[in-house]
Amino acid sequence: MIHFARAFVKYLQKNALNAYAMRILLAVKKTLGRSAAMLAVIGIVAKVAGALYRVPLTNTVGAEGMGLYQMVFPVYTVLLAVCGGGIANAVSRVVAKYSARGDAIAAAHTVKIAAAPLFAVSAVLTAAIIIFRNDLSALQGNADASLCYLALAPSLLFAGGTAAVRGYFQGRNNMLPSGVSQLIEQSVKLFAGLCFARMFLHSGVRYAVAGALLGVTASEFTAAFYLGIRYAIDARKRKNGSFGYPCTAARPLFEAAADGILRREILSLSLPLMLGALVMPITQVVDSALVINLLVKGGEGRAQATALFGLAVGPVGTLINMPTVILSSVSVAFLPALTADLERGGDGGRTTKTVFEFVMMFVIPITVAFLLFPESICRALYGGLPTEQIETAARILRVEAVSVFYAGVFQVSATVLQAHGNARRPTVYLAVGGAVNVALTPVLVIATGIYGSAAATCACYCVAAMLTVRRAVKTAEIGVNVRNAVVMPIVCSAAGAAAYFFVAIAVQASGMPALWQTVVCASAFFAVYAAGMTASGALRVIIPSRVRARREPNR
Repeated sequence: MIHFARAFVKYLQKNALNAYAMRILLAVKKTLGRSAAMLAVIGIVAKVAGALYRVPLTNTVGAEGMGLYQMVFPVYTVLLAVCGGGIANAVSRVVAKYSARGDAIAAAHTVKIAAAPLFAVSAVLTAAIIIFRNDLSALQGNADASLCYLALAPSLLFAGGTAAVRGYFQGRNNMLPSGVSQLIEQSVKLFAGLCFARMFLHSGVRYAVAGALLGVTASEFTAAFYLGIRYAIDARKRKNGSFGYPCTAARPLFEAAADGILRREILSLSLPLMLGALVMPITQVVDSALVINLLVKGGEGRAQATALFGLAVGPVGTLINMPTVILSSVSVAFLPALTADLERGGDGGRTTKTVFEFVMMFVIPITVAFLLFPESICRALYGGLPTEQIETAARILRVEAVSVFYAGVFQVSATVLQAHGNARRPTVYLAVGGAVNVALTPVLVIATGIYGSAAATCACYCVAAMLTVRRAVKTAEIGVNVRNAVVMPIVCSAAGAAAYFFVAIAVQASGMPALWQTVVCASAFFAVYAAGMTASGALRVIIPSRVRARREPNR
């Protein structure tokens, strides 16, 4: 993979037609570092694959099956957050801190301090979910979820250790093992999950969903196995003296960073992150109980209520989460670089400004696309669903589209605060947003049905994002250019929307399949958007000044 990447870069350097792409690659490398850029790219591919996994899964198990899937998965996510939520970022920050100080031994010992208690917690939670699976499914209003919990429970055994080892490599600024493990995990989940789902579909929807969740367990095991091998290789290098850290101390500094100190540092960083990771899954668990039961009381049948909930959190949730998982990869790569810069006495202002502006340029056109073209998007991706369900999903997507923008703002703002040692604030603000969601859901669902749940989710992200970005601006010098980050993306998105409509009129008469019509129209939208952003000069914010200097004539 590394050899391929190097060959690709050399090709771009020699090919004048790809000069602009080369400038973007150099910008990413300069902003985040080579390893961080690698994680961002691999992480984006892996997480997009994971998000797209729900598209064929929805077409396989249907809306009711996705409703059942999403009844189980938020509970699993809650337990996953307890097992390892925040550990990867906490370990990454601690390792980056001691690496910047030249304390290689303390950095290496961090992962062992973090992994041992996590495995014990994972074992207890695995046993608990197996024992209480019937009670959980009854509480959520659908006893079919019991089998699904049984299929998913063993994956918790591998979660904590996997998170700790990923954080260790990220803190060392070696993003390849973490990125490859994510790619392996999502690939196994995609192929094994779909194979098991289709294999068991003839036995009923609940068996098909259990098969898909069995694929999740297989993916966690495979990723843990790969990371274990990579960590063993790294441990052998340390033993042989080829650790690769710049250790400037005359003697190991581990004496000054004893186990207790490391444990307290990890706990102080991971606890707020874990609580933050718990907020949305807990909110989704409450939603899974509230929404289905409220819809049933409103006159819907149990299966129909589960199907409506499945549309909101399955097809629509997949589309809403797709930009967020891409941004989370950028944030994961951004955190160690910013932490190291602050540890060395810098302010991280330039990197923070660049990442903020990139996020705005990314989320604004996607928000506009979800607002204006939800029918085309849902019809292209979920053609296996009945027409009525596709139309319902499109209306839900339009209601929830703005949450993409707010989720992106929250993601980057929270990362800035974490790097500045203020990880508690995003957790508190996200909890406030979750409380708003829970408070609004009963009122809005009773008034508007399933669309009320989407509106409550949007309100949650809005509140959390506004509070978090306000604190981030006070904490760090960001200095975002409003013209480049907000005005031009909106103007260029409007131009792209006009191109979408004109192209849609042209391709409708061609008899092209719905999927390809949407692909052609979306390509026109993003081509016009990219051209407008380039012509306006807004994209210059992610091009290093030294690269621009080479291409601009001497004055």
